[in-house]
Amino acid sequence: MASPWIRHINKESELNQLIDTKPVVVIDFHATWCGPCHAIAPTYSQLADEFKTVTFTKVDVDKLQSIAKKYKVSAMPTFVVIKDKQEAEQLRGADQRALRALVKKYAPAAGESNEASGSGDGGPAPSDVSLLEYLDSTQVNCLNENPEHTLKSIVGAKTRKSSPAYLESDADEQLLITIPFNQVVRIRSIVIHTAEAQKGPKDIKIDINKPSIGFSDIEDAKEPAVVQEITVPEDFVAEGKHIHLRFVRLQKVNSLHIFVGSNHGGVDETRIDAIDVFGQPVATTQMSGFRKMEDD
Repeated sequence: MASPWIRHINKESELNQLIDTKPVVVIDFHATWCGPCHAIAPTYSQLADEFKTVTFTKVDVDKLQSIAKKYKVSAMPTFVVIKDKQEAEQLRGADQRALRALVKKYAPAAGESNEASGSGDGGPAPSDVSLLEYLDSTQVNCLNENPEHTLKSIVGAKTRKSSPAYLESDADEQLLITIPFNQVVRIRSIVIHTAEAQKGPKDIKIDINKPSIGFSDIEDAKEPAVVQEITVPEDFVAEGKHIHLRFVRLQKVNSLHIFVGSNHGGVDETRIDAIDVFGQPVATTQMSGFRKMEDD
């Protein structure tokens, strides 16, 4: 079964985003008709499970010829290592030992990974990744959002946003954010950042897996009816520090709900410039796994 840590690239911009934000990216250039590609696939999946500080990707050369041409790929499989946005090395062929040695050579130590750097609070666990890439963007929802400043504008790209867009409340300071995922995940921490600290969330509540949820369901709810109640320090939202959650209660999450009850300035508008969620995807066995997968 393919590793849940492998990103299957569908367009060049997805790969570019990873290269711009991850310290080490490995690209597996493969083809569905390539026998050696299928033979090496289990080893590649095993490496993805083992080396969590490396970002593993797969590119189908027939679907994305432009990327294959960019890296001068002429044989399959070809593995390309990108380190600090620069091509570092290539390996051609399905040599399991050589591939393991290549990954081990460039894999950062757990403490050297630059994911979520600058959080100021130790950041996520070494094995954690941003879970926004597993976001089901069609089901993203936020109650009481300003129609001109929506949740989707800051998470719709499935990565920490870098545009001027922001989420803002409408009628009052409250927000009820629902972040759904396209597979089960474990959540360890969240990041909520605002450019205007006085408008940043202060009192929040965390809940999960509600098919439908409204303000009346959560506004007056207390633990353990909700997963967690948190008063977020102002510097955490101003600097985008990690807000650590109760990991033990967040092991099987399909959707994350964040209720914002107040902000630090006591003003009518709550503003959020970026949201990120950190944890791990949960590898599950699905019925489709009993059929031969195209890239196994």
